[in-house]
Amino acid sequence: MMLHSLTNLQSISQIIYTLYHRKHAPNEDVIITQFSDQQIIKTEKTQPFDATIFFNTETDIIKAIIYSHSDQLVSALECLSHLKVIGERFASNNLIRGEKDTLISYIAVLNRAIIQWGYPTESAFQLHNELIQEIELTPRFLDFFQVIREITWYYFKVVQNYRITTFLPLHQRIVKYVKEHITENITLDDIAKGLNASKKSLNPAFKKEYNYTITQFIRQTKIDTAKELLIASDLTLLEISNLLSFSTTTYFVKTFKEITGLTPNYFRHHFFDRHLHL
Repeated sequence: MMLHSLTNLQSISQIIYTLYHRKHAPNEDVIITQFSDQQIIKTEKTQPFDATIFFNTETDIIKAIIYSHSDQLVSALECLSHLKVIGERFASNNLIRGEKDTLISYIAVLNRAIIQWGYPTESAFQLHNELIQEIELTPRFLDFFQVIREITWYYFKVVQNYRITTFLPLHQRIVKYVKEHITENITLDDIAKGLNASKKSLNPAFKKEYNYTITQFIRQTKIDTAKELLIASDLTLLEISNLLSFSTTTYFVKTFKEITGLTPNYFRHHFFDRHLHL
C-alpha cells in the first residue's frame, strides 16, 4: 500500500503547483521544499554513479538504521539522492525493470545488515518478501528516490521498535504493549507471547514498579481511551465498546462507572463542567 501510494506523489505535486502558480507544472521529478513565494520546488540534480561514494553512503545508511541515528540517516539519504544509481542501459532499454532490480538489491542489503545486527531472521525475511512483492506489483515509480527513502525509513522504524521492545525493562515493555494493543482483548498469554517473556514474570515485575496489576492497568487504559473517544468523536457507546473489545456495552458502562464514578454519557455531556476537574 505504501509503495502504491507513492506512485501518485508526482501528479499530486503537479496539481498543487498548477493551483498555486496558475500555470502548468513542469513534467519532471520535483521535491517540495517550502511553501513560500521565493522557493517552492527544486529539481533533483543527479551525479554520475561513483562506486566508492555509493558504498560509503550505503554503509552510513546501514549504521544509521542499526544504531537508530535519525540525523545521520537524513544526511546519508540526501547524499544518495544525488547519485545516479540506475545504469544507462536500464534507462534506455527497460527503466522500470532497472528500478525494481535496484530496489530489490537494496532491500537485500538492508535485510542482511539487520539480521547480522540481531533482528530475528524469520521476521526479516517476511519483511523482505512483503516489500519485494509490493515492488513487483507496482507498475511504475514516479519518484524512484522517494521509494528508496520510504523503504529506508521503514527499516529504521522496524529496528528501532525491535530495540525498544527487546531491551527496555519488562514493566516498560508491558506498558508499551498494552497501549499499542488497547483495542484488542488483551490477555497475559498475549503479552507473554508478544514480549517473548514468561507469563509468571509479568505481574511481579509490573506490580513491583507500579503497585497495581496488569489487568487493572488494562482496564484503566481502556477507560482513558474511552474518555478520549467520548470527547473527540461522535461514536456511540456501542461503537466505543466494540472498538475497545468490551464483551457488551453494559459491561463497558459498568467498568467506566467503577473507575470514574460517572456514566459515559454523563462524562461526554459534562466534560467541560468545572466540578469534573477539581
